[in-house]
Amino acid sequence: MGHNTGRAFVTVAGKRLASKEGAKLGFGNMERTADMGDAGVLGYKEKPSVPYVECTISHNADTSLQELADIVDATVSFDTDTKRSYVLRNAWCAKVLEMDKGEVVLRFEAMSCEEV
Repeated sequence: MGHNTGRAFVTVAGKRLASKEGAKLGFGNMERTADMGDAGVLGYKEKPSVPYVECTISHNADTSLQELADIVDATVSFDTDTKRSYVLRNAWCAKVLEMDKGEVVLRFEAMSCEEV
């Protein structure tokens, strides 16, 4: 058996974030759902999905919530420990930032995601 992905590293505008375990990548591919008729499945319908990277970071003295909230038109990299990397280009900070117990959940969305 080979090495399975266990860790991911999130970098925004060239700065690696202090992300916690559990970062997520939404690749932004087409979502396909069954198109049903009275006689059964007629085929499928497609709907685009938004590419995103979501992670939780630890807040410390060097963390500026304002700088994070202001992120637009940034490059966001999602690099795995299995050497697969994904890049969101022209990404923006999509969620209202909230700090809870010293942690902040970040969500970056973009027009596209590419595997590099």
